[in-house]
Amino acid sequence: FVCGSEFTGPQHRSSRLPLPTMAPPSAHSMRLRAAVAMGAMALATAQCGPAKDQPYPAGQSVCPTGPPGGTHGGTATGDSTACTAPPCAGSLLGDVGKTVVQGTDTRTGTIMPVGENIYGPFEAGFTSTQDDILASLGCSPGSKGHLAGGIDTNTAEQMVAFQCGVTLPRVEGTTYVSLLDECGGHTKEYHFHEKMTCLYKTDANSTHSTKVGQGIDSKYIYGKWEDYSKTKLPLLDACGAHFGVTPDSSGAAVYHYHVQDMPPFTFGCFGPKQTSTGVYKMLTVAECRALYDGCGNGDTVTLTTPTGSKQYDPWCPCWDADGSNVGTKELAVFSGDASTYTCTGSSCAPSSSNIGSTSGSTRVQGSAQGLTALTLAGVLLSMASLSPACA
Repeated sequence: FVCGSEFTGPQHRSSRLPLPTMAPPSAHSMRLRAAVAMGAMALATAQCGPAKDQPYPAGQSVCPTGPPGGTHGGTATGDSTACTAPPCAGSLLGDVGKTVVQGTDTRTGTIMPVGENIYGPFEAGFTSTQDDILASLGCSPGSKGHLAGGIDTNTAEQMVAFQCGVTLPRVEGTTYVSLLDECGGHTKEYHFHEKMTCLYKTDANSTHSTKVGQGIDSKYIYGKWEDYSKTKLPLLDACGAHFGVTPDSSGAAVYHYHVQDMPPFTFGCFGPKQTSTGVYKMLTVAECRALYDGCGNGDTVTLTTPTGSKQYDPWCPCWDADGSNVGTKELAVFSGDASTYTCTGSSCAPSSSNIGSTSGSTRVQGSAQGLTALTLAGVLLSMASLSPACA
C-alpha cells in the first residue's frame, strides 16, 4: 500500500488469529512487522516525518516541510488541527476521522473493525526507497514509478500505471494488485483513503447509504448513495457534504458527508459556514480553496495517466464540478435555489462535541475463500491522535 512513505513493501495477507486485546506492545509490534517484513528496507533510510519514518525526497538531503496550512490550520503531514469555528481545513495526509461500523472484504474475508482511521486524500511521493515495491507492481525499473508528493491516491495510482505500462488495479489469479485494497485502505496500521465499500450495503432494499465514519468535527460520513434504489447520488459541496435527512437523523435535515468515487473521497474540508444567526450554507469550491495555502499558490503541474494529461494543483483538496482542482466550474448544488444549499435551524448547526484519538485496528483475516491480496504495506505516516473538533 502507499501513503507517501508508508509505501514500503508488498503484503501477502495470510490467515492469522486476531491479536489478544491485552497483548503487550512488543508482541503486537512483532506480529504486525511480520506481515510487512519488506518495510524494514525503507525504514533503514527514513529520516523525515513526525515519527522520522519517511525518506528524504529523491535527490535531496533535507526533509520537506510540506505546504503550509491555511488560515484555519490545514497541514500537509499531520492530523487535522483544531479551529474555533467551521469552516475548517483538514489534514491532507493524516487523520480526518474514523470508522464507526465494521466491514468485511468480500475477496479475502478480512474484517475491518470499528475505529479504523480515515486519512486525507494525498500521497507524500514515491522515491528510490520504494523502487523494489514499485517493481512488484510491474514497474521495470522501479524508478519509473517515482512521483512527487501532493497527488491524490487515485491519480497517483494511475500515474504509476501509465509510467510503468501496467494496469492498476488488477487481479492476477487470486491476487489483487493495487496501491489500496478493494475496500479503499492500506498499510499495517490500517486506514482508509477511498471507497469504504466494505462498510455499507448496496442491495435491492438500500436507499440512503448508512453511516460509515465520523469526522473530527463529530459529523458523520455515509456511503456514496443518496438513494441506491433510484441510483441517485447526492449533490455535495466542496467539503463533500450537504444538508439532508439521514437514516438516523429522525427526519431532521443535518449537514453530513458522503464517500465519493473521486477526490477528495471523504472530507475535503469541514463545514458548514454560518452566514447569519441560525443560518448555515454549504461550501463553494472557492471557499474550500481559501482554507488551504496549497491551493492557487502557483505550483500547478501537468500530470499524465492512461486517460490523458491534466493540469493539477498539488496539495489542494478542493475539486470543481469537472473534477479539477485547478478549474473553477462551480459544483452543481449551487446552480439551484439557495434553499438547496442553505439550512436554517438548530439541526443545521455544527456539533460542539468532538471525537477522541484514533489508531489503526487489528483486522481478523478470514480464510473461507482461500484468496490473497497483494497490497503495498508500510509504516503509518503519523501516530498522532485526532485534534479537538472543528466546532
